[in-house]
Amino acid sequence: MPEIDIERKIEKYYGRIDRLLSDEDRELLDSILDGIEKYFIDPAKNRPVKAVEFASWLDPEPIVDLLRTSYPYFEYIKKRFGSRIRFFAYFMLSKKKNLWQAYHSLSEEEFMKLGFSKMPNYELLREFTFERIGIEQLPLVLCWVVGTLKMLLQKKKIQLGKKTFQDATDTRSLKHDKEAKYSGYYKHSGYKLDSTIDADLDIPLYYSPMEITTDEGGNLIPSQEHLAFLDISEEERTVDDKYATFANIAHSEINGTSLYYKIANNWVFSKKGEEKAIKKRYQKCHRDDDFIVNPDLDFMLRYLYKKGEVETVGAFYRNQRMKQAETDPEGYKKICDKRGVRMEGHFGRVKLTTLLDDHPGRRGWKQFLLRAGMTMLSLVFAALIRVQNGVFEHLSNVTYIV
Repeated sequence: MPEIDIERKIEKYYGRIDRLLSDEDRELLDSILDGIEKYFIDPAKNRPVKAVEFASWLDPEPIVDLLRTSYPYFEYIKKRFGSRIRFFAYFMLSKKKNLWQAYHSLSEEEFMKLGFSKMPNYELLREFTFERIGIEQLPLVLCWVVGTLKMLLQKKKIQLGKKTFQDATDTRSLKHDKEAKYSGYYKHSGYKLDSTIDADLDIPLYYSPMEITTDEGGNLIPSQEHLAFLDISEEERTVDDKYATFANIAHSEINGTSLYYKIANNWVFSKKGEEKAIKKRYQKCHRDDDFIVNPDLDFMLRYLYKKGEVETVGAFYRNQRMKQAETDPEGYKKICDKRGVRMEGHFGRVKLTTLLDDHPGRRGWKQFLLRAGMTMLSLVFAALIRVQNGVFEHLSNVTYIV
């Protein structure tokens, strides 16, 4: 039978059905079909999902206020921002190297899926992305998304950031990038990205782009202060020994976060950190107005920390970790090894499935800021969209978003 005859028969068949339906039945059928079309699909190996389809499920309402300072007449025009934020999320998730590619990858129909009434012009989205938000503000966007995730997860009794891992990874730069430095440790020129993630959910909570030669240990306190700003109650953080300075150890422990780290072979017990030395140092403050008699050890440590005795306090807590590692070497090693395996796997997946370790395309520090920000935001937007739609597993996985 010719193909044209088959098509005509199908048209006639559905035409007869349509004529038999009352208006009420037709509305019911349309609503059922709409429900089927709008069923959220979590991307997986056997069912990859287009980035535009995935981004269309973002509820932008919780993060619209991020733009309040960028628009003088925010209250009058904020209803327009939902579609633009969804496009911004699409740009982060699409693995397109630049906004031009992302814009031209979508049809008018796909723009409408993101909430636009028609295909917007490129300049509108360029201005929104790079002027109203801006590359330097990408960490602020991440802050808003993580804050929203925290509130949504709390409703399901999931505590974000209770246990964290922190580490840094290197990325190569293009040749002749004058802003990239050469690292003798990594044996190439490039940049470095420091990241703090939830140890259980694999969600980035904070990131810091760095020169490749910069010591990542300097990022620990800013990271913890950022989590405290978000009212995230961090109980435990595991890092490698590069972060285990007396200042970092003291700050973590005094502020209620147990800090775990690999014990370096050349470390020795510090006499400054012995309890006897702590008490002796405290007694030297007996003329101060806030000095009290016979306090407990915790009070003395906090008191000395406020007085600037950071090394003394850090030495005490490092001594305690060294004793723990001596008493239970297998248990302590297991804690540190878990971080190593998880962070190595995390950065491995990120480099394979995002723009972080892809061919940079352009040279310079600003381009690295954009690439690092897009990478981290792709992970948190993936997590937010899943949580908003009732999915709580593999939250930051972007492998099957295509």
